[in-house]
Amino acid sequence: MTETEKLQQLIGHRLGPYKSFNPVNRAQIWQWCAAMGDHNPLYLNDDYRPKTEFSQAVAPPAMMQMWTMRDFNDCYAPGSTSDRPYQVFDDMTALGYPGNVAVSYDIHFKRLLTEGERPLHHTTVVTISDKKSTALGDGFFVTEKVEYSTEQDQTFAEALITYFQYQPKNDHNSSVTNTLTERKEESAVENQWQPDFKDIHSKQLNIGDTLPELAITIDHRLIVGGAIASQDFIPVHHNLPAAQAAGMPDIFMNILTTSGLCTRYLTDWAGPASRLQHLSFNLLAPNHPGDCMTMQGQIKNIEAPKVTVDFAGKNSLGFHVTGSATLLLSA
Repeated sequence: MTETEKLQQLIGHRLGPYKSFNPVNRAQIWQWCAAMGDHNPLYLNDDYRPKTEFSQAVAPPAMMQMWTMRDFNDCYAPGSTSDRPYQVFDDMTALGYPGNVAVSYDIHFKRLLTEGERPLHHTTVVTISDKKSTALGDGFFVTEKVEYSTEQDQTFAEALITYFQYQPKNDHNSSVTNTLTERKEESAVENQWQPDFKDIHSKQLNIGDTLPELAITIDHRLIVGGAIASQDFIPVHHNLPAAQAAGMPDIFMNILTTSGLCTRYLTDWAGPASRLQHLSFNLLAPNHPGDCMTMQGQIKNIEAPKVTVDFAGKNSLGFHVTGSATLLLSA
């Protein structure tokens, strides 16, 4: 049996539940928002909340995945299934493909979580590609379907998450290292766009309109802080030797932080009364310390009160993220 045939046997098994260690709570919402620079009053502002449909603190939608992540000791919360959700990656590691990076998200948000709710998730590997050759090395693209719900069986999000499991190339990309070294000599300062947190209405918009640009400084604090806030303790996001063993010149941003920054950018523009319904993006050039990512966006479609935005975040290596989002705007 070939390695591909062995891996194909792992497709289609729905595993779960994987539970949360803690209910949705203000402390973790605050930590997330602080790391992402997200000041949307919807989440924690008690004075703003009477204007909304919520009576308690609200979690940003991009926090979806972090509630049921493994803890610092790589353990799942009590009451979770004993099934290994990432057996496919363990098996690939045993076959000589130890590197792992997330490459895309495709998320449908059903509703927002509020303080006190207990999230859980189920996961199913839906596709494993044939072996592919990339700049990082040879490996396989693995896509899992993840269903997020509460203990009351209320679905709040569904996602397709794709990872690349690979055999790292031995040689590091010197051009990337040189580019980052040059970038560190510059002063990467966030630009002056400051959201006013006023709600945008679809009647104010036209297809082709551009969103304000936002430059975000990428440093060790953001990368490590974002990983901690998202409960992601994988070493490549905080440990230089581990990142270099994976074929990277330095630690790099995790997909949950990228998701948090994209969500912040989109909802800062649309206003606190907007609701993110769909977010889909691909990760390209990694975000390393010493760089700057500039967020951009453009209106692709308007079906009042919904609007679809194409967005991207570009660093000195190229596009870090490109994607599309659908937001329900205030009436």
